[in-house]
Amino acid sequence: MSSLFIISPLTCICNNSLSHGIFPDRLKYSDIRPLFKKGEKTNISNYMPISLLTSFSKVLEKAMSIQLIGHLNNNNILVEEQFGFRTKSLTDEAINKLVNEICKTFNSKHLIGGIFCDLEKDFNCVNHEVLLSKLELYGIKGKTKLWLESYFINRYQRLLITNINLNLNKFSTWGKIILGVLQGLILGPLLFLIYINDLPKAVNDKTVPILFADDTSLLVKSSNYDDLCVNINDAFHSINQWFKVNKLSINFNKTHYIQFTARNKNCI
Repeated sequence: MSSLFIISPLTCICNNSLSHGIFPDRLKYSDIRPLFKKGEKTNISNYMPISLLTSFSKVLEKAMSIQLIGHLNNNNILVEEQFGFRTKSLTDEAINKLVNEICKTFNSKHLIGGIFCDLEKDFNCVNHEVLLSKLELYGIKGKTKLWLESYFINRYQRLLITNINLNLNKFSTWGKIILGVLQGLILGPLLFLIYINDLPKAVNDKTVPILFADDTSLLVKSSNYDDLCVNINDAFHSINQWFKVNKLSINFNKTHYIQFTARNKNCI
């Protein structure tokens, strides 16, 4: 029943925020909870920072997200090579595309290899100026761009450590955010997709890129082994240069190359 009392003022706040291109400063403070992924628990790089914000902040982000998605879909802006964070796009579809490309190459009696890239702190390293310039390039201008500029500036976060056994929370001091799109938010994944949307254009027609959010796979084909080696090196150089220009970096320890082979001559 509480929705009856808050829907009117909340709608007014959302409409004013979007129409004036201003994201309220009081909603720009987030607690960061480290989420353990895998590996050694004493290694800080094995934790993912998840941002915790107020519900009001998420309502505003959802309103903007609906507008952005509508613009991107109506103008077919997101590339078809991207399978992550998209409605009706699943992990299975990305895997099927990869397997189908490999099988088609085998059937044409060509060689194929795959580069599987891992990025270092990808979401946290998104450059706001680069992102805003790409948003404008994709036709996101006016009050919408002003709102997103306001969304990024004067944003703060602090680290939250919780001890469940002692029912105790510990906080760090507040720090200003100058890079990145926060994980755990509504807009974060969508803004990251826009940021890397032009990545497939960095490779030539001998390379098939398959993206799933920040996971980048490159399939490289050739008719002989020597040309395959050259094409693999060219593809990796091109993608590495794109990451550098866009202020991202490859995690070389977790980036791998595989040359695919088939026991049988025919792949079905």
